[in-house]
Amino acid sequence: MTRTRSEKRPWLGALLAFFLPGLGHVYLREWLRSAMWFAFAVSAVLLFVFPETGPVEATGPAEAFSAAVEATEGLSLEAMLPIWIVRVFSAIDAYWLALRRSGEETDGEQCPACGKPVDEDLDFCQWCTTPLPEREGPNGPAEGNAVSR
Repeated sequence: MTRTRSEKRPWLGALLAFFLPGLGHVYLREWLRSAMWFAFAVSAVLLFVFPETGPVEATGPAEAFSAAVEATEGLSLEAMLPIWIVRVFSAIDAYWLALRRSGEETDGEQCPACGKPVDEDLDFCQWCTTPLPEREGPNGPAEGNAVSR
């Protein structure tokens, strides 16, 4: 059985959060933070980009994308700086959050096969049903235990 990896990769969360603020937090399953960072990005666009470009009409997604690209081509640094600040801080927050989460240690024993915490009363992993040979079950030591044979 291969070992599964349930911890999130900090660099991937940061990369996703940099491209679209809030997306890295969705990857980390931090729903409220994701909504907050996305709201920050939308607010930065509405407060700093929209006043310089004005409203643009588009009938479909393709026209909306091309209109957005055309509108942002000639923007000043003062208009783009808040958006870049939100993107960078969103990436830093996602990276820090993933690092903090992967550094948390569990108090109990972990399964050698899947890495999840195991119940102290059982002599097998309740997640992947792998026998735990170093533990004593209800039938005595693991060598004489019917589950580990």
